[in-house]
Amino acid sequence: MENMTMNHVTSEYMRRCHADQRLRSVMLTSHLPPSFQRSWKGRHLPRPIFADRKSMDALGADVKSLFDIVVSLPDRLFDGDLGRFCASIGITEHRAALISRLRDVEPPRAGRADLYRDGTDFKLLEFNVNTGFSGGADIVELCRALMAAEPFAEFAREFNLAYTDIMAIRAGQFRDAAARVSGSREPVIALIEADGALEGYGDGFRSMQSSVAGYGIELALGELGQLKRKNGRIHLDGKPLDLVLRYYNLNQIVDDAHGQAANEMICRAHEQGQVVLHTPLQSDLFDDKATLALLSDGEYRQSFSGAERELIDRLLPWTRLVRDGWTRFNDERVDLMSFSVENQQNLILKPGAGLSGMGVVAGWETERDVWEKLLRRSAGGPFLLQYRVNPTPEPFVDPDSGRLEHVVPAWGVFFSENGYNGGHVRTAPFGGGAVINFAGNPKSSITGLFTFDDR
Repeated sequence: MENMTMNHVTSEYMRRCHADQRLRSVMLTSHLPPSFQRSWKGRHLPRPIFADRKSMDALGADVKSLFDIVVSLPDRLFDGDLGRFCASIGITEHRAALISRLRDVEPPRAGRADLYRDGTDFKLLEFNVNTGFSGGADIVELCRALMAAEPFAEFAREFNLAYTDIMAIRAGQFRDAAARVSGSREPVIALIEADGALEGYGDGFRSMQSSVAGYGIELALGELGQLKRKNGRIHLDGKPLDLVLRYYNLNQIVDDAHGQAANEMICRAHEQGQVVLHTPLQSDLFDDKATLALLSDGEYRQSFSGAERELIDRLLPWTRLVRDGWTRFNDERVDLMSFSVENQQNLILKPGAGLSGMGVVAGWETERDVWEKLLRRSAGGPFLLQYRVNPTPEPFVDPDSGRLEHVVPAWGVFFSENGYNGGHVRTAPFGGGAVINFAGNPKSSITGLFTFDDR
C-alpha cells in the first residue's frame, strides 16, 4: 500500500499475528471494565499502535510549544484586546463578551492535540483544551488490560513496551487545581454539562468517572441547571464543590439565558475563591481551529521568531480563514477564493468551533458547484480552509479471517507543561471518508498507544 511505513515493533507484531490466532484476538479476550465497554461499545481496533518513545516525547514538546504560541496570540497580535482577536477569527461580539469573562484567569497549559501522520511527519489538525483535557483518558483501561493478557504481555516484555498513564496524570492535575479551595483534603469534583446534554454522552462520562475513581478521585456528574449557590459555595445535589470540570461549551449556552446565568454564578464563585472553574470559557478560543489560520497566514509571520516559524511550518498544514482577497501558497501570491476552487481536490473546509467532525466538508468528496456555493457562503465567517493531509494507514490482521486490513489513524496526543502525557488513536476503515468521527461513523474504532525505546 502507498505511503505506509512500519517500525520494527509493528512489523514483528503483524508477523506474529498472522501465525498466532491468540495474539490477533487478544483485544477481544482482554478483561475490560464494563463501564469502558459500554462507553466504547466494543469498537476497538484489534491491536494497539506502537511508536518509539523518543518521537512521542519530541511530538509532545512540539505540540506544547505550539499551544503556548496559540495562547499568546491575543497579546502578541492584538495588544491584549480580546475583542479584536475574536473579531479576527469571526467570533461575534456577544460570544466575545462571554469568552472574556475571567479574562485574567490563566488557562491550563494542557489538553489533547489531534494529528495525522503523513509518512514520518505529524500534522496538527486541532487542539482540544476543554473536553480534550481528559476526554479519552480512560484509554488507560484498555492498555492496562492488554498488559495483563497473554500473549500480549509476553510480547510487551520482550520489546519493553510501556504506556503513559494519562488518567493518573490528570488526577494529579485535578488535585493541584482544586487545592486552592480544598487545601490538603481530597477535593470534591463535578463534571458539568449543559442542560439536557449529559445523557447523550453518559456512557463516556461514566467510564471516565469509573477510571478516575481508581486514583482516589470521586467525580460527580451534573448539569448547569442542577447547580445551586449556598453560603458562597457551588453545590451539586447538596454537596459543595471544590472544582467544576467544565464540559459545556460556548455554543451550548450562547443562546441559553439559564445556562449563561449558571456560568456567571460559577465565575463569581471562582473569583471569590469558593470554587475552581476548570476551564473558563476563554479556553474555547484555543480549541477554535481558526486560531491555527493566524499561525499559518503569512500576514502575521514576522510576529514569530525564527524557531517559532520553523515549528509552525513543520507541524501545521497550510491553513487560511475563508476570506475574499489575496494570500500566499508556496511563496506564490494567489486569490484565495479562485485558488480554493481550482484546488478543490486538495482542500478541506471546516468550521472554526466545530466538534466531532461536524460541518467538515472535504473538497475531494464534494460536487464542484456545491463546493463553490459553500465557499461563497463561508467567506467572512468562522470557517477555514486547510490543505489536505494524507494520513499514513495502519495495518492489522482481522481476528476471524486472518486477512490483512488497513485503517486510517487519527492520533490523539495528550500534553501538559511536562510535554507528552500519553495518547490514544481513533481509526476509520481505509477509504471510508475524510473525517474520522467516532460518533458518526459506526465503523470507526479506538485503540491504545504503546511506546518502545528505539535505542
